[in-house]
Amino acid sequence: MTIPATTTLDLKLLQMMLDDIEDSIYIMKVTGAEITYYYVNNAATKFSGITMDQMGTTFFESNSSQMANYLYNKYARVVDERRPIRYEDGVILPNGNLSGESILTPILDEHGNASFIFSVTRDITERKQHENILYNYAYQDDLSNLFNRRYLLEHVVEPPTIYLMDLDNFKNINDTFGHQAGDSVLVEVACRLIEVFGDSRYSLIRLGGDEFVVVDSVPSTHIEETAEQLSGLFHEPFRVDEHAVKVSVSIGIAERKHDETIQDLLKQADIALYTAKGTGRKRYHLYEASSKYDHVENFIHELGLSQAMDKDELQLHYQLIYNPASARAIGAEALLRWHCEKVGYIQPADFIPVAEKTGLIVPIGYWVIRQACKDWLQLKDIYGPLFKISVNISRIQLNELNFVDQVLQILQEEGVDPIAMELEITESTTLHSLQEVQLILSKLRNAGFTIALDDFGTGYSSLSMLTQLPIDKLKIDRIFISDGNVPLIAAILAMAKALNLLVVAEGIETCDHFHMLADMQCWGIQGYYINKPVPYTELPAHHAFITR
Repeated sequence: MTIPATTTLDLKLLQMMLDDIEDSIYIMKVTGAEITYYYVNNAATKFSGITMDQMGTTFFESNSSQMANYLYNKYARVVDERRPIRYEDGVILPNGNLSGESILTPILDEHGNASFIFSVTRDITERKQHENILYNYAYQDDLSNLFNRRYLLEHVVEPPTIYLMDLDNFKNINDTFGHQAGDSVLVEVACRLIEVFGDSRYSLIRLGGDEFVVVDSVPSTHIEETAEQLSGLFHEPFRVDEHAVKVSVSIGIAERKHDETIQDLLKQADIALYTAKGTGRKRYHLYEASSKYDHVENFIHELGLSQAMDKDELQLHYQLIYNPASARAIGAEALLRWHCEKVGYIQPADFIPVAEKTGLIVPIGYWVIRQACKDWLQLKDIYGPLFKISVNISRIQLNELNFVDQVLQILQEEGVDPIAMELEITESTTLHSLQEVQLILSKLRNAGFTIALDDFGTGYSSLSMLTQLPIDKLKIDRIFISDGNVPLIAAILAMAKALNLLVVAEGIETCDHFHMLADMQCWGIQGYYINKPVPYTELPAHHAFITR
């Protein structure tokens, strides 16, 4: 298209308007293969340094060779393709500036060739600064100015090696000098890390408290040398309120050897860290998959469990108990789950024994009962008021002083009748104190609770115990179901019937299992065939069950 003629007044007015625009405007004249400056507004001059005095010059006459080549290739493409082209923002230009979003539009003559190119570029400096501020809020630790845990989990995908550092006895500094002094030590630790490991090879993270992570992005055969360097950062004392305080560090190291995720490596480094601490502190340890770390795992679980309730890391999942005769769910077993903030889901077999050994099972057990009461108030609206929730009770809990009174008080506070709850014990619970267990279970049963003997057939007690314990139900262990021992299952069912005990079969995982137990008129059926353990909000309604 041809540019129409215009008056001098119109040109002055147009130039004033263009100079008031915040976007950079460049008009380039195209003469054959030559591209020269024709007009720039004030914003373009501020951004690029090109002034109206340089009109008529080429890119190569007014810019560095690198910048000129960049600009020429950019505009020459528009000339060749004779169409508007949009260039994205965020590119570092040869002159060091950050490019904005540009739209280059060719002005075509009567022959369809570009005679001018009209370019509009938006400066994104302020926007990028704002984005950087938001990025820092999200991924930077306020105290140390290092990256934070979120950055580690979201941006460090496959690190070759991580070093998890924990200051030894740091609590003593806070207790002696105050938290402000402790914070100054943490800041100094960050400064020392930056001084030695502040290049692009490493990512420096403060996980929280006095824990730091150094991520090495390059595979290395000098892991121990790096650990020695990290330890060396603590040789000089720290200044705390005019005092020179010696601070040591323990380091756990995890090396990515297969397809470990960052969560896997953190867990390995955590285990290695506690191994280092357990051997005298002021040491480092490299995690070895072939080594046995059971004692360290237990120690970590003990520390984590002590805070799990406060951090809302404990959950209850439910597995329904199905009654084939009525084709309804008549109960559900509450199964404790632990989602640890640091390592993810931990299997019950890994943390329940630790909870029992340390006595933490007592407060955790009360939490389970209270939470089960809260959930039952919701579940009764789905499955009816006769629906029961089963809760596992350990020997440690039964030995707790005033256990019965404590449980009854919880149910009273939550507004739940004991008749709605079933308490499950195992045979091993009764081995060492049968008379005491008899007394406690009798009190609970008289209060309205249903008592079930779990994992029947796997313990060491005699069958005569069934006549001595005040129980209402037997739960056949899954091992008998998986073996498909029909005569043995039939014998257990007949014996239970003679003793007026209801029977629940666990571990029902197949259609054959289901129909076998239903045909044998087993009162209750529980297992993956009915449902996998899930939060109560994800349980299917009773009408969703079918005898598949």
